Amino acid sequence: MSRRAIAGSLTRAPQLIRPITIQPPPFPPARFSSSSSSLSPSSQSVSTASAMDPPNSSSSASPRFSAGTDEASARAAVASLLARPSPSPSSPGGEGRWALVKDGEALERSFKFKTFAKTWDFMTAVSLQCKLKNHHPEWSNVYNTTYIRWTTHNPKGLSSKDVDLAAVCDALAKDFGELPPEPVSCAVRDVADRVVGEAGPDCCTPKK
Repeated sequence: MSRRAIAGSLTRAPQLIRPITIQPPPFPPARFSSSSSSLSPSSQSVSTASAMDPPNSSSSASPRFSAGTDEASARAAVASLLARPSPSPSSPGGEGRWALVKDGEALERSFKFKTFAKTWDFMTAVSLQCKLKNHHPEWSNVYNTTYIRWTTHNPKGLSSKDVDLAAVCDALAKDFGELPPEPVSCAVRDVADRVVGEAGPDCCTPKK
C-alpha cells in the first residue's frame, strides 16, 4: 500500500470511532391497584408501630404484680421507670428507659457501654446486688451491650424486687458511663428466652 493510501486511511479512522449511546428498553407504565391506595394513614401508622414494638408489649399495658406485692407503691415506681412518649411537641416524654413486656409481667431494656470491660464491670455490680436481694434477672450480653429483663417466676408477675433492681441498674449504668441506649434487638432477647425455657420455672421457688 502506498504512503498516500495509508495516510488517507488514518485520516478517516477517527470518523469511525463514535460514542455509543444505549437506549434503555421502554418500560410499561406503572399500574397501582386500588387496594394499595385505599389504605388510610391511620392504618399505615398502626402497622409501623406494631412492627417495632417488642413481643407481648403494649404502650397501654398495665403492670401485673406477683402475689404479696404492695401494688400501690410498686405501681408508682414502675411509672417512673417506663419510657413514655411525649404527649405533645412542647412537652417532654418520660425519662425512664424501661419497657413493660410479657403482658405487663416484666420490665426490660438494654444497656450499652464503651467497651466490653465496662459492660462486664456493670454486670458484676448488678450481680452483687442480686445476691443481696436473693433475686436474679433474665439477661444476655454481646460485647458492649447487655440486655436485662426483670420478672418473678414464682409467684408469677412483677415483684418489688424486680422494680427495685431495675432502678438499681439505672443508677449503676450511670456510674459506669452508659452510652445512649439502642432498641432491644431480637437476637439478645431470644437468647434470654431460650435460657429461661431451659432453666425451668423453679428458679424463683424458695429453697427448703
